[in-house]
Amino acid sequence: MPIFTLDTKKRRTQWAKEILSIHSDDQFSVALQSLFKIQSQSTPAICSLAKSKKDFANDWKLTPALPQKIFKTTSLLSSSQATIEFHTSGTTTGSPGIHRMRDDLLYRSATQHGFPWKESAPFSILSLHPNSQSAPHSSLSAMINHWFQLYGDSSSTHCFDNGKVNSEKLWISLQKKRTPQDNPLLIIGTAFSFVHLFEDWGTDRRLKLPSDAVIMETGGYKGRSRELPKKELYHLIQNYFGVQDSQIWNEYGMCELSSQAYAQGVNGIHQPPPWARVIMIDPRTGKEVPIGKQGIVKWLDLANVDSSVGVQTLDFAIRHPKGFQLLGRAPQTEKRGCSLTIEREIVDSSESN
Repeated sequence: MPIFTLDTKKRRTQWAKEILSIHSDDQFSVALQSLFKIQSQSTPAICSLAKSKKDFANDWKLTPALPQKIFKTTSLLSSSQATIEFHTSGTTTGSPGIHRMRDDLLYRSATQHGFPWKESAPFSILSLHPNSQSAPHSSLSAMINHWFQLYGDSSSTHCFDNGKVNSEKLWISLQKKRTPQDNPLLIIGTAFSFVHLFEDWGTDRRLKLPSDAVIMETGGYKGRSRELPKKELYHLIQNYFGVQDSQIWNEYGMCELSSQAYAQGVNGIHQPPPWARVIMIDPRTGKEVPIGKQGIVKWLDLANVDSSVGVQTLDFAIRHPKGFQLLGRAPQTEKRGCSLTIEREIVDSSESN
């Protein structure tokens, strides 16, 4: 794979095609070295990182990764070069991180080809998250909006209005009589959205959704109010929607990335797409932990062309042979997550009434 800059649509389109054809670690390694070289030549923060860590030439898993907090303090791409600007959903302290992109070509490609149920589309997508017009800097809103365009049918809609989850709108949408010929349902929202929804519905509303329905929760909480353990949340989802554990999925992504990983069921194993790798790092050695051990999550995302191919998170996970089991954020770290977007809008709405 040749080394070239990625600042024109033609070259970015070529790069998207290249990474979608990756099917082996060797192919991934070649592409990773190419992209890392481009970024180390054009981005001072990555150049400094490359100079400080020179032991990765023969092992792509040791490729340096920028800490997430860098997105809060350093502009990896200038605002004059960017047409897309995603913000972290905020933190309880300090300023949000910013991920700038020249365009959304690679992001759209990653969210499209990473969608786990392409073969089952179209879907009736019901979103419990703000749309991209009301949350223009939310990468989750952008992802859902892209799915609406690609995979949503005419009944797809956002059940989020006036700064909060519209639980009545969702209830009415789900009460419509369904036939075997109808498209499958996909309900998507943050963990906090589902908690808020069930509080609104109370104890009287229960459903039995079809066996092909999918409930996707996108994480959240990070120590905020009304937090529930994952098992308890999934139990509520099963009870309210009448679905099996296998029908509940988790999407694991973040503003600082362009790709996502998905897991099925409460104990599911997350799997990233072929153009990304997720490595569990021993914080003492910086090397990958053995299978069955836990480490800190490091992403290597070839769709992250305008910032850093490597992003070091503060999330913990257990390494599995074919993926990883996410455990949560490291203790004593700042609280953040897409659920903060929902909570902030709900709080702002209530204060204005």
